[in-house]
Amino acid sequence: MTSRTTEVPKSGIGAPVDRVEARDKVTGSARYTADARLPRMTHAALVASTVSSGRVRRIDTARAAAAPGVLAVLTHRDRMPWKGSPADAQYVENRFPLADDRITYYGQYLAVVVAETPEQAEHAASLVAIDYEVHRPVPTLDEALPDAYTATGRLIQPPFPQRAVLPQDADPQAALDGAAVRIDTTYRVPHYSHAPLEPGAVVASWEGGTLTLRDCSQKVHVHRDVVAAVFGLPPDRVRVLSPLVGGAFGNKTTVWAHSLLAAAAARAVRRPVKLVITRKQSFTAMGHQPPIIQRIRLGADARGKLAVIFHDVVNATEVRGDRPEPAVVSTASTYAAQALSVTTRVAKVNIGPSQNLRAPGDGPGSFALESAMDELAYRLDMDPLELRRRNHLDRDPLSRREWSDKNLLEAYDLGAERFGWSRRPAKPGSLRDGDDLIGYGMATAVRGELPDGKATQAEVVIRADGTAEVRAAIQEIGTGSLTLVAQITAAGTGVPLDRVDVRAGDTRLPRTPGNGGSKATGYTGSAVHLAAEQARATAVRMAVADPESPLYGLPQGEIEAGDGKLFHREKPRREETYRDLLTRHGGKAVLGKGHYKPRTSHAVATFGAHFTEVRINPRLPRVRVTRHVGVFDIGRVTNHKAARNQAQGGIVMGMGWALMEQLVPDPVSGRYLGPAFTDYHIPVNADVPDIDVLFVDKPDTVAHPHGSKGMGEVISVGVAAAIANAVYHATGKRITDLPITPDKLMG
Repeated sequence: MTSRTTEVPKSGIGAPVDRVEARDKVTGSARYTADARLPRMTHAALVASTVSSGRVRRIDTARAAAAPGVLAVLTHRDRMPWKGSPADAQYVENRFPLADDRITYYGQYLAVVVAETPEQAEHAASLVAIDYEVHRPVPTLDEALPDAYTATGRLIQPPFPQRAVLPQDADPQAALDGAAVRIDTTYRVPHYSHAPLEPGAVVASWEGGTLTLRDCSQKVHVHRDVVAAVFGLPPDRVRVLSPLVGGAFGNKTTVWAHSLLAAAAARAVRRPVKLVITRKQSFTAMGHQPPIIQRIRLGADARGKLAVIFHDVVNATEVRGDRPEPAVVSTASTYAAQALSVTTRVAKVNIGPSQNLRAPGDGPGSFALESAMDELAYRLDMDPLELRRRNHLDRDPLSRREWSDKNLLEAYDLGAERFGWSRRPAKPGSLRDGDDLIGYGMATAVRGELPDGKATQAEVVIRADGTAEVRAAIQEIGTGSLTLVAQITAAGTGVPLDRVDVRAGDTRLPRTPGNGGSKATGYTGSAVHLAAEQARATAVRMAVADPESPLYGLPQGEIEAGDGKLFHREKPRREETYRDLLTRHGGKAVLGKGHYKPRTSHAVATFGAHFTEVRINPRLPRVRVTRHVGVFDIGRVTNHKAARNQAQGGIVMGMGWALMEQLVPDPVSGRYLGPAFTDYHIPVNADVPDIDVLFVDKPDTVAHPHGSKGMGEVISVGVAAAIANAVYHATGKRITDLPITPDKLMG
């Protein structure tokens, strides 16, 4: 797998530096949540339901409680310490764990066992006997469809209602009826699991009425507030630590039942409790993307100009929940249709609670929209890329604002040239290499930036020994966040990167929105940028006001920083190290504080274009992606090495969605048939082709002061559609039901 980008700077912002935690990870010295050890620590195991619908008629814990090493067995019969309601606490489920005897999904937790060792806890959990009253579940989305309804979900709020027409005075049906060319196709996306390498883990401990949670969290401050509300505590009596996260993809943005149960168990036994859920439990009770059915109708004139887009969505939601997938959100911000109509409905199925999966909504939504655009291009006998160019959107119709910056047309050009799109023959099935059918496909990627409701904060300290420290409650989830803040600190202060320390992943540090929604770079990066500038400015003021400094009397605006020094821009020999300056001033460090909340009057989004090549042998029609080009417009690239790595990972994830990933429910019981990595297939090295990544790399200082925007979501948007479109170009078969497995290409 190779990567190429535009010209890469050798130092400063954009330089392809190694990650600051890389050595710890490759040497095995990195410590994750499950590695924590506390004095007198105990261990917990969970008992999960083996039915999808019903109630607990009787639960017998006697044998478990009498087993060696067991300290406690908690069930719904115990008085759990929950306060308020799940809605008030913004808890992921509409029911607190162990709140009653009702069962609504397979894998729902029914008991927690605490023992001296993990082996003792697991053994005792196996001894818990449950007598079920079994009810007939609603096992699949298709069975639930007749009862679908407009959602009122609280966990994801799209920026417009579940039913919307844009502009408000438009008549979409009339526009469709009058269109010269019409497309009407239904698309299906299955259950997807986040499938992180690290399962959920938590270590809970109480001391003096204060709860400390060492947890796998993408958003420690959000988790602190939820846990505090559930236990009826002031937020300052809850501390959440998330040192390193071993993969998340959205499922660790939420507090799950195991975290609350570990905290309740620790309070019950008055000792620290470690709880690491099993791999199976991470598939059944720690979130997923639900199955989604989407109907796309397009109307266009003979030149390909879109008159109207209809996008109607229905997704499965848990029986106790009401959560819509925002698959229609980016549809409004992708192409310049004269009218738009979107609807979102949900249908109740006996499944566990769903949660944001990388590029929530935009991932599955783009599969439908971009596949339909490809179908429209063939109906018009037009190059699919040219169709997209003709419908380029100059402003965001949702906010009616201009983009802070948009270079999508340039991304199209860069990708088409690198991929060799001009060599694509128009006729499906006409490109061969021996027995292999070869297909080319492409798709657009758009991801709007949803604002965070609270200010992002950070602190940067320049110390008397010439080192610096950045403090922010951001987490490292594998995307290079620690390196991001260190690199911005180094650039802002002039302290060399290898002399910058990072403190992160702790609610006692300045608040950040966490690692979700592509906010780390734009929001936390901006707060760090402002803090670093303030710290440097403070040091500059000290220097120019100090008669003993070589910089004495110089205008502050002419002083720059680099290599641990302050120096005059025109006369760099007039310089002074931070060490000398601060030592002379009593050895006191200088502190900069960053407080950031975007105030732009523009719409902010990231953009991209995917070009892909597939090979298919008709005798065994397994789709092989043989090369892929992704081009992204994400503002200034903060670290080209980390950005390429993250883009490659997101593209590989999109390939998994397109070709192999799915959680399959049993059509009778509703249980997942293969909730484990043995059956839930994700791409491995042999599946990954040559991935070529490019960046437009133009700073967007209107969006954020340091010119960078987040890329965690947009890189996956459109990948599945590009592959499906390439499959059509290779075979002439339009696949509308993911994943694209060989059986769907046979015959």
